Parts: sequence; C-alpha cells; structure tokens
Amino acid sequence: MATRNNKGSQTKATGRDRTRRYVSDAAAKSFEPFAAEVAYVNLNEGLLGRVANRLGKNPEVHLLDIAAGTGLITSILYDKLHPRGSKLVSTLLDLDLPALHQARKDVHADRADFLYASADYLPVTPELYHAITFANSIHLLDNDAKSRALAETYRVMKPGGVIAVNSTFYDGAYPEESKPFYSRWIRRAIVEINQRLPERSKSGAAQAMEFLPKERYFSLITDAGFKIVETRERRVLLSQAAVRAISSYAEFAKGALHASDGDADEASRALQVTVQQTFRDLSMKYLPRNWLEILAVKA
Repeated sequence: MATRNNKGSQTKATGRDRTRRYVSDAAAKSFEPFAAEVAYVNLNEGLLGRVANRLGKNPEVHLLDIAAGTGLITSILYDKLHPRGSKLVSTLLDLDLPALHQARKDVHADRADFLYASADYLPVTPELYHAITFANSIHLLDNDAKSRALAETYRVMKPGGVIAVNSTFYDGAYPEESKPFYSRWIRRAIVEINQRLPERSKSGAAQAMEFLPKERYFSLITDAGFKIVETRERRVLLSQAAVRAISSYAEFAKGALHASDGDADEASRALQVTVQQTFRDLSMKYLPRNWLEILAVKA
C-alpha cells in the first residue's frame, strides 16, 4: 500500500469546470469519461452527503472505496466531511492499476492508500472501516462474487458502519419513456458495427447487462448481515455527452451489442457515433435513466 496526502479547496464552479475538481482531464479522457459528467457527480454528491450525515461528527473516518477508479467517490466524501471537522482516511481499491496511478495525482483526502485487489477477497484486517462504497460497480460481479464481496465488506466494517451501494444496471433502470430511444439506438448501432466488422461473431451478454431486480440486491445485502436503512430510485437526465460517455465502457458496449472481448472497442465506437442521430430522430434533449441507491449499516 502506498500513501498520499492531498487537501483541496471547495470551489463554486459549474459544469465541467466543477467536475474537474474531482476528475482531471487526463482521468476523464483515459479512464472515467462518465465520472466527469455533471449528472453523475450530482448523483454521488447526494448519496455521499447522506453517508456523511450517518457518520456524524467522527473525528477521523476510514473509508473503503471499492472500484475506486481515479478517486471520484473519495474526493466527494472528503468535501462532505471536511467542513464538519472530520478527517478522511481512504483506501482506494481497484483492479485497474493505471487508474489507481492516476488517482494518486487526483484524489482529495487527508490520507489515501491504494490497493490493487478484488472486492470479493479483501486483504484487509477485520473491523477497520467506518464506511464502504460500491459506486456503480457491484453489477460487474457475477452473483457468487457479489455475495462474497458483500460478506467481505461486512467482515472489514466496524460495528455501526455504513455501506453505500448504487447502480444504474438493474431491472428498473430504464423508465418506460426511454425505451424507444434504446430500441432505436441499439438497432442503429448494430448496423454500424456490422458495417465495421462484417465477419464478427456475437457473444453472450456481458455481466454488466445482466440486470437484477432491486429486491435481489436488497436480499444480497441483508444476507451478508447488513440492515438496510434507506433505499431510493433516483431519476437522472443524461445529456448526449453523458450517453456517449457510458458507451465508452467496454462492458456496457459488449452487453448492449452482444460483442466479444475482441470487438469491444468497435462496439463502443458504434454506440458512440450513433448517439447524436438517435437523439435527433426522437427530438430529445435528455435521456431519463434511473439509479438504485441503497444505504445499510452493520449493527
């Protein structure tokens, strides 16, 4: 584990100027394009504000930031805790080593440790963390790994600690009025990728697209031993740029177009280049999408 100290100052900038506080241009371009979108930052600011409220006035909060990427969640929680006089000590965990290297440059925390490890086998001592976050990532694990990861988070959390989970890849993510967009967009993208790769072979749906109902997430969390204290489904309006940013993620692209690992980049490009025309076809300015949010505590 390496460490880094980094203290930032709150700004009042808006739009991309504001999100640059959390996600640098380098991170947005190379690792987390969607994390740089205002809608996504706003969503997580709301979630982490509620986490901070549940933590109270703890003088030092230890956070496990699972699937941390370049540090968005840690940086937001730091901003929520710092005005309360609480220091943040965060462990950023990910299997994307280059993203963790970028996080060393970008993240805001009183202390940040960086851990290259899998969520379902945590090389961490028991009862260490006051808070654990699973930000828009739990859907990437298969069902057995989800159960193991939640059991592991329970093991390493302090009694009374809080876990925050959110995902837009669940059964219920697509509002009814958004379905014509997805139908038209996927058809258009399939034509695009077939032109680019006429000999391509289809793959089974990627795990990120295997949407579980919210009730299944509830049961997975309670089966791990947690007590759920809050659930929400939040409606978010995504711009064209935000939809293109989602399309840049290989797992999403593979699932949407049933693409193989080798075709993932072309699938992503096919989705991105067909976003604008699909918005125009339907005279849309924004695409509605739902996020599932769950807060739970270790009794």
